Amino acid sequence: MGKPASDGKHLSEEEANNLVVEHHGWTESIARAVARAWNLDWRLDGLDGAAMEALIFCSRRFDPSRGIPFKGYSRRRIHEASTEAARKSKGWSRSMSNKSAAENKARELSAELYGVFPDLRDGRLPVSESSGSDDSDARSAIRELLIGASLVATKQAVANGPLPDELMDYKRMVGVMACLEPVHQLLLYKVYWDGISLRNVATEWDTDGLNVMREHKVLIAYLQKSLAQGKPAALPKVRPGLKPLVTKLKSSGNKGPFTDVLVSTA
Repeated sequence: MGKPASDGKHLSEEEANNLVVEHHGWTESIARAVARAWNLDWRLDGLDGAAMEALIFCSRRFDPSRGIPFKGYSRRRIHEASTEAARKSKGWSRSMSNKSAAENKARELSAELYGVFPDLRDGRLPVSESSGSDDSDARSAIRELLIGASLVATKQAVANGPLPDELMDYKRMVGVMACLEPVHQLLLYKVYWDGISLRNVATEWDTDGLNVMREHKVLIAYLQKSLAQGKPAALPKVRPGLKPLVTKLKSSGNKGPFTDVLVSTA
């Protein structure tokens, strides 16, 4: 058995090494996804090394007593490390001129949208669950992409610190989401902040994938209406299939991740 960490909370060296071995393939898949979004080779352009370095770092810092799954804890850092390697490979950085910075932000947003909507890589709009006409399905998919872009931009702003003239717009978006039921906040957070697919969220929550996909559609419609009218719309109800999770969140006192973000940025 490896030597345990001095605080007694983190894993032993052997346990941390096992995490690296177990999650090696998963980490490579994140690096490959980022490389595809940036039109790079994930190995030749150094994304694999950056992702592995982040994985090793996370394995040494992981504290299982917090109750957060290792993938949830490490996903963001691995994705950010891969993205930073892609940024360096393309020869640009966050410290460029205002015009370049805006362009860079747009490229980062596009790269993250590929992760949320993998259909885009094949030149297709997100698949619709509706049974309407092709035209209405296309409009619905485009609205979903636009709201998704707004969510990703908000995530980037909260993480990096928005400019003063942007702050109100981003706080408004977070405020609209903070009005939602905690389970709805958590769904949006997992998809757009943590980069977890809807199907994987359904697996994690042990529920039917259609429950999560349809709930996501309802939330997109809520956000679209709220942003159009400049204030939160009527709150959507929680589907029966997600009620057990609602009970669990309420019993733990969880008010929702966007409520927490709003408080932290107040």
